[in-house]
Amino acid sequence: MRIIGFIFFFVFVIQSVYSQEDSSRLSHEMKASNVKLAYNSSIVYPGVRMGLEIPLKSIVLSRTKRKGKQEVFLKDRFITGNVSWYHHPTFHDNVYATLGYSMRRTGDRGWFTEFSPELGYSRTFLGGTTYQVDEKGSVSVRRMAGYNYALVSLGCGLGYDLSVVQSRPFSVYYKFNVLLLFPYNSTYYIRPAMELGIIYKTAKFLRVNANQKHISKNKFKA
Repeated sequence: MRIIGFIFFFVFVIQSVYSQEDSSRLSHEMKASNVKLAYNSSIVYPGVRMGLEIPLKSIVLSRTKRKGKQEVFLKDRFITGNVSWYHHPTFHDNVYATLGYSMRRTGDRGWFTEFSPELGYSRTFLGGTTYQVDEKGSVSVRRMAGYNYALVSLGCGLGYDLSVVQSRPFSVYYKFNVLLLFPYNSTYYIRPAMELGIIYKTAKFLRVNANQKHISKNKFKA
């Protein structure tokens, strides 16, 4: 938690220094895909998470507040693909791949929140040596022993997009996920996990024409 606090304090300092710059870079121009890399942890057990965000929809919402001040938000929607792994000593290693839908809202100072449901497949590999006994009573070592599960994940996160006021193609973020694995002993298994990582906004990789809108009114719901 100290690491997380330090990262967001550092980002806040950067954001304060550049707060006088033009914040009009919140736009809905043609989008390229984003690449993600994160430290992935299940409770206290370490791992890695890599992902790709393909833009699906981008909406700029703006309103004029009192005294003529302009307020702008950017709502992005992505199709996301992720491959994750964590190591739980003496229990298992879990490798899982997911496909999801990410909903992100970014303010004109760069801070953003997001929510993402995901569906996927999980393969666990048991820790230690696993033995099996055949019908003749012979004992042998079972290699790569583990289980297959369907997986549902729900995640919410907070981050800072350095491209909004600094033209740097990076974001930093923290995200908390709840993993639901099933069937697990004829029922299900719930596992918390968290991400702490960066998002690199590529210039041309998998560039697509996302559904784009610009809404300007006195009041809006975001």
